[in-house]
Amino acid sequence: MVSGQGYNIMFYFFTRFIFYKNLFLIALSINFISCNIQDNLQTNFPNNDFDKDLAGIAPIYSQKKYWAEHPEKSSSFALLPKNYIDTQYNQTPDIDVFYIHPTLYTSGNRWNADLNNKKLNEKIKNTAIKHQASVFAGIANIYAPHYRQMHIHSYSDLKNGYKAYDLAYNDVKDAFLYYWKHNNKSKKFILAGHSQGTNHAERLLKEIILRNDSIKNKLIISYLPGMPISKFNLLIKPCSSPSETNCFLSWRTLAENYFPEDWSNSDSISCINPITWISDYTISNKEDHLGILFKNHKILYPKSVVAYKKNNVVWVKPIKIPFANFYKMNNYHIADYNLFWLNIRNNLKYRLKQNGYI
Repeated sequence: MVSGQGYNIMFYFFTRFIFYKNLFLIALSINFISCNIQDNLQTNFPNNDFDKDLAGIAPIYSQKKYWAEHPEKSSSFALLPKNYIDTQYNQTPDIDVFYIHPTLYTSGNRWNADLNNKKLNEKIKNTAIKHQASVFAGIANIYAPHYRQMHIHSYSDLKNGYKAYDLAYNDVKDAFLYYWKHNNKSKKFILAGHSQGTNHAERLLKEIILRNDSIKNKLIISYLPGMPISKFNLLIKPCSSPSETNCFLSWRTLAENYFPEDWSNSDSISCINPITWISDYTISNKEDHLGILFKNHKILYPKSVVAYKKNNVVWVKPIKIPFANFYKMNNYHIADYNLFWLNIRNNLKYRLKQNGYI
């Protein structure tokens, strides 16, 4: 386990940016990701100090039940949208993706989720896997571990939260090392996460992937949206063009003219526009937006999102769709993938083709 001042500083850093003042905003933002609003609004927090003995059993990644998505499981939740057909869909891709889901443990009295929580595990599959990991379906074999994710309250309680984060990360690390030893079989791979998953992915890059040339040389690209990722914290550079690989992509999505007062707009934070796929301040063309992935698992309303970079986040102009006020929010964190689902997918295929991976 890696600990000490370095990671305490890192944990404090990302704590300042995400969730703390937006818990109920996230709870209400269920129009893009399917989950039960009552579960989210009835949030309760752990009332005891972190105790590793109360964290529940550790995952055994040789058992498929500890994977939310795995190529060898009998059923898949990473399905393409109902109204989208990909004629290039590959049932057995030559590329893998290791995907780490975001925080969905928002209500409970433990600091880390119980891996036997069937309701939570179903939520993970029907939200994060269905609406985020699905962007890679038919392009890469999807490996997405269940892990003892930290409670959302960990982001506002440093004393206990860091310990919960450390335990969750170690599950993710174990899952990746199991994948690498038993499943990778010399294939190129993609690393992807969101929110808490992005925090774990960043640490996995620092501690494992980029320190081992045999692993690093197989990494094509990393998706690190939903958290502030410094350009200088990783030994790989941020992507700056639509065709680049051997780099990482990061963005956070907010409504135009909104910027939380406790966020930093430091130029050290990486941000790419997930429509133009460039890191400058160009406003995207309406015609280039390919549609939004909605709760009904359909891609709808192409040409409805216009985005540009400001303060090192992605600002989206008012989204002009039917019942727009129903979907309106200041922080589109929960929809970092959904708003740009098809743009992400098509751009990934373009990057892979341009660099000879497919």
